Amino acid sequence: MRRSAGVRLAAALLWAAAPACTRQVAPPAPEPAPMGGMAVETAAARDVVGAFIAAEARGDEAADTLLAPGADFVATGIVRTNRPRLAAMIGRGDGTIEEARSETSGSFAWVAVVYRWVGRTPDTEGRARATFILERTLAGWRIKHTHSSAVARWE
Repeated sequence: MRRSAGVRLAAALLWAAAPACTRQVAPPAPEPAPMGGMAVETAAARDVVGAFIAAEARGDEAADTLLAPGADFVATGIVRTNRPRLAAMIGRGDGTIEEARSETSGSFAWVAVVYRWVGRTPDTEGRARATFILERTLAGWRIKHTHSSAVARWE
């Protein structure tokens, strides 16, 4: 009888403990990245894109130093190989970023921007959206792929 009572006690304890074992526990909230970590990497990727847009708008060949080997460009649905390689740029001028969002993951980053291009004469200007995919190399972040589209004046 003692054994039977012990078995019943063990079964009762297991039955009582079972809900605690199966209860869903929320994972801890992720801690914000320290400034020395992902935030700095994301800012560095965004800086490369800003420098590229400015150099590309000027027609500066130094823009090529910010590209990864085999980088490609699609502007308004057309593969571009000649300058200017970004949509809404129709010659030399000034390019600046108006809005930017970015994220990094491992050795890749994406940066989505709205940029403005202003030509050498007051009547030439354009605005576009672009997504840049960057790859981390030994030299830092380099642009691997870009897709840009002009924004209509009323948008």
